[in-house]
Amino acid sequence: MAAVLESAPLPDEPSGDAAQGGTPGAPAVLTPIPSGTGLKPIERLTSDTRYAKIIPESQQLTVLRYTSLFTRNFVRSDYNFCATKISVARGGKLRALDDTLRETSAWFSKANAWVEEHGARSLPWPSESIELEVKRPLAGQLVRCLSQYERLYRRTQEARNAHKLGDERCTAMLANAEKKLKHIVQVCIPDNDQYDLDGSRREL
Repeated sequence: MAAVLESAPLPDEPSGDAAQGGTPGAPAVLTPIPSGTGLKPIERLTSDTRYAKIIPESQQLTVLRYTSLFTRNFVRSDYNFCATKISVARGGKLRALDDTLRETSAWFSKANAWVEEHGARSLPWPSESIELEVKRPLAGQLVRCLSQYERLYRRTQEARNAHKLGDERCTAMLANAEKKLKHIVQVCIPDNDQYDLDGSRREL
């Protein structure tokens, strides 16, 4: 099965430290329950304090289910950073991020369709789940790309186990997929003034 996205409105009650009498507004400590994947639980995302300061356009909690170590590490280290940069992006940088996320999602759609053509049998997979805060639509698109990566990860493993895809092809496809997700991080890093209005990066 593919990674699943579930959206729900934020609860009215405080959570984490604030709910336990801690400092109001302090970032909540995440305590997901392991589900047999062998992956270490994510206790806290990096840049959580910075992302907490972003005023949302439409605030949602999205549940991402994942199996791969890559997705776990990306969520822990890069999601809040990217979501924060997306939230403050303007002008050409916003255009660059929108184009990059659309292109990445389109690539995953084609890659997943190609793997599906091999007809490998779907198998049950243990997974972890984590709630991610989405304050801008493009951050939701990033979560979608992670979900698409998870589907590609699982289906390539199933195709390899069924001897429908070779080890080298599976490894190369996942490496390319991970490179595309990491490219999103690289687009997030420069400041707004380093992009022209068409989304191209200015010469330094």
